[in-house]
Amino acid sequence: MEASQSTEYLASDDRWVIFDTNSIEEHIQKNVVKGVFEKSVPVDIVTDFKTIEYVQVYAYYHWPLMDEAMSKGLRLLEMAIKLKAKELGIPLRSSGLKPRDKNFNQLINEVCIEEPLIQVRETIHFLRGLRNMTIHRDSDSYIGGTGGLIIRNLMRLVNLINEMFLDPEKLKVKHISEKPERELFIKNYLGSLIISPPFMKEDFVNEAEWAFEVDMYKRKLLSYEPNLNVEI
Repeated sequence: MEASQSTEYLASDDRWVIFDTNSIEEHIQKNVVKGVFEKSVPVDIVTDFKTIEYVQVYAYYHWPLMDEAMSKGLRLLEMAIKLKAKELGIPLRSSGLKPRDKNFNQLINEVCIEEPLIQVRETIHFLRGLRNMTIHRDSDSYIGGTGGLIIRNLMRLVNLINEMFLDPEKLKVKHISEKPERELFIKNYLGSLIISPPFMKEDFVNEAEWAFEVDMYKRKLLSYEPNLNVEI
């Protein structure tokens, strides 16, 4: 009985083969987004993302766990916003006779009201929208490994959290120095596309932005040195 149960739960999900993933090692290499965080990122976020890594790994045996990894990542974003609000001295509850917890949307706007964090507000709201979709999902459909969508979202989340907790002056410099690099990347990306009417290359700017975020994450991963002072 025990042997059969082990076989059931540790058998690879056949759907990964469709996306050319044929072993657990290959899955970890290709599909698992790691938490490559700056030392300024709070320990609670780093440790929580480690659980997200494990959920992604075990998705090799059960495809829908990739959706659970993204869902947990998007909930982690809310925690990150609350931690950033505390760091900035922004109350988590409204004032008045009947104080109540501020909603996620309100906290985002208060945290990102001015430079340099206003530059990342649009990305946070985009991910907030995904979070709301996962909470209010009305079907049993799963994204899984389809098209790398979850992988790209988690990469973008890691990039975003790193920026949120970077020293403000360093973040300003980063945005300024990164701008021409981003623009060149997008220009080259769009230039490499073969587009047929009625579509135009401008329709794929957002896709190019995504590709730049993935490229940023992968470069960070190559140079990443774990913070050995953080217990995981």
